[in-house]
Amino acid sequence: MPRYLFRRIAQILPVILALVMFNFVLVHVAPGDPATALAGDSAPLEYIEELRASYGLNEPLHVQLGIYLQKLVQGNLGYSFAYRKPVLDVLLSRLFPTLLLVGVSQLIAIPLGIVLGALAARHRNSWLDTSISASMLALYSIPVFWLGLVFILFFAVQLQWLPSSGMMGFSYGRPPDPFDIARHLALPLSVLALHTLPIYARITRESVIEAAQDDSITTARAIGYPEAVVFRRFALRNALLPVTTVAGLSLSSLFAGALLVETVFAWPGMGRLMYDAVSQRDFPVLMGGFLFTSVMVVVGSLITDIVYVYLDPRVVYK
Repeated sequence: MPRYLFRRIAQILPVILALVMFNFVLVHVAPGDPATALAGDSAPLEYIEELRASYGLNEPLHVQLGIYLQKLVQGNLGYSFAYRKPVLDVLLSRLFPTLLLVGVSQLIAIPLGIVLGALAARHRNSWLDTSISASMLALYSIPVFWLGLVFILFFAVQLQWLPSSGMMGFSYGRPPDPFDIARHLALPLSVLALHTLPIYARITRESVIEAAQDDSITTARAIGYPEAVVFRRFALRNALLPVTTVAGLSLSSLFAGALLVETVFAWPGMGRLMYDAVSQRDFPVLMGGFLFTSVMVVVGSLITDIVYVYLDPRVVYK
C-alpha cells in the first residue's frame, strides 16, 4: 500500500498541473476585464490601466501563467482583486461552511441511500420497491434550486420553524452558538442531501440485484446460511463497491450542487464565493476555487481506491 500510494501521488501531480494550466487559460480567455470591474465603468482610462499594471494583467498570457505557477509552487495562490487580501485567506474563511454543509449532507445521504436501495432490492418488484423507486425518480427530477425555494417558502415563511438564509443569527460580541448554526444548517443540508440521495439509492438497488445473481450467493445459500446473512454479508457488501466509486468521483457535481444551494440560502461557503468571484471578475479567487475543487476530486479518487481494500479483500494494490 505505501508503494501504491507513492505511485498514485506521483501520477496525480501532473494531472493537477494540467488542471491548473487549463483553469488559468479558461478564466483568462473568458469575457470581462477585472480592472474595469474593480474601477467601475465610469473610471478614467488612466486609472484602469494603472490597476491593470499593478496586478500584472497587462503582461502576455504566457508570462502571467509562468508567474502564477511560480507563486503556486511557493504556496502563494495570489491576491484577491475584490477582497484585497491573499486568496488563501479568502478560501480558508469559506472552507469550513462548505465542508460542514457537504460533509454532513453526505453522512446522511449515503447511509440512507444504501438502506433505501437495499430495501428496494430485497423486496424487488413489490409495492415497497415501486414506491422507493418512484420517489427517488421524482426527487432526482426536481431542480435543486427549486427544491430550496420550496423549503424556504414552507418551513421558513409559512411555518416559521427555521431561518431562511445565512449561517448564524446576529451575535455581536458573543461566541457562535452551535444550536443556532444547526438551525441555519437544517434547510440547506436537507436540500443537498435530498439532491444526492436518489443517486446512491438507485446504484445500491441495481448493484444488490446484480450481486444477488453471483455464484457465491448461490453457494452461500447451498451451504445453509440464513437468507438475511446471505443478503447482508455477501450481496450488500459486494454492492457497496459501485456506491463507493460514485461517492468518491461525484465530488465535482456535489460542489456544483452546493453552489446552487449556497446561493439560494445565502450560505457563506465556497460556492457562494465562486459565484461572487465570477460577477466581480476576481480571477485569482476563481482559479483558487477551481484548484481546490480539482484537488478534492483527485483526492476523492485516491480515497476510493483505499476504501476498496477494506470492502473487498480480493483487491490488492502493487
